[in-house]
Amino acid sequence: MSTVSLGLRELARLLDRLTCRLRLLSQQRQLGRLESHLGLLGWQQADYDTSTQRHVDRLADCERTQAQLTNESATLGLTLQQLEESRALERTTFERLQTGRKATREPFVGAVAEADKALAAKERERRELEERIAALDRELGSAEEKYRGLLAAGAHDTAGDSAVQRWQRLVISIPREKLEWQGKLTELMTSIERLEIEVRQRRAQLSTETEALATLEKSFEESDQKRAREIALRKREKQNLERQINEIEKGKTHPYREIGKVLADQRIEPVNQPEALVAVLTQRENIAAEKAKLTASLEKSSRENRLQVWSSWLLLLTIGVMVVGVIWVIIVRTR
Repeated sequence: MSTVSLGLRELARLLDRLTCRLRLLSQQRQLGRLESHLGLLGWQQADYDTSTQRHVDRLADCERTQAQLTNESATLGLTLQQLEESRALERTTFERLQTGRKATREPFVGAVAEADKALAAKERERRELEERIAALDRELGSAEEKYRGLLAAGAHDTAGDSAVQRWQRLVISIPREKLEWQGKLTELMTSIERLEIEVRQRRAQLSTETEALATLEKSFEESDQKRAREIALRKREKQNLERQINEIEKGKTHPYREIGKVLADQRIEPVNQPEALVAVLTQRENIAAEKAKLTASLEKSSRENRLQVWSSWLLLLTIGVMVVGVIWVIIVRTR
């Protein structure tokens, strides 16, 4: 049992040291943040040696550069705001003008539609008149043919005279009727010509208004796209400045920490937040305690017989394998 307990004890130490190293890693990172914070708060409060002064000078340069970039970013932000307000105002003006143009154009759209509809009706009426006149021509030709045929046949009985008279009346009446329809057609053609002139005028007016609307929309689109490109360019410039500011801010972390270390070594408290020094010193004590605990554990392990430790681990591994084997056999048999 002493061999087994030796292996278990050493395993416990290994696990404890692993946990201790993880805690140390976290605490050292926390110490870095605390020392950087201390340096940020008190970097102007003490005299430093030449090595540390270089970090102070670097911080001063970073502060000046960062302030300059911040001012440029703020100026760009104001320019962006003005550009976006100007773009919004242009869009509002355009929408108002576009609404007015569409309202002016709308009556011409309706007028052209009505004129087209009236012209189409007149054209249908013209075709009907022409078809009627053509039908009268055919009827007249047939009547004349019948009339001449009866005359040539020399029909003198009562029935023949009646037929001749009927076809004679048709030959006389059809041209009169045709003349009436031709008069109507002439009047209709005059009406169609006037209506065609009116349609052309209305179409010209509609075309003028449509072109004016298209010109307005094209002009706004070009102007808006130009304004959008300018805004996008300014945004990229501002993002680039902000990226530079962030990079400078990140670059200040190391100098702040180096200065914070010096302040902590000299026990110099920041004027406004003295607790920042206390936090650094406390964290250093915690790290020192963890390191001491780790050192003590290593010393205890170094006093153990390594051959006995490895033998114990081998025995524990054998027991573990046997236990797993037995459990496996039991599981297989119970299926």
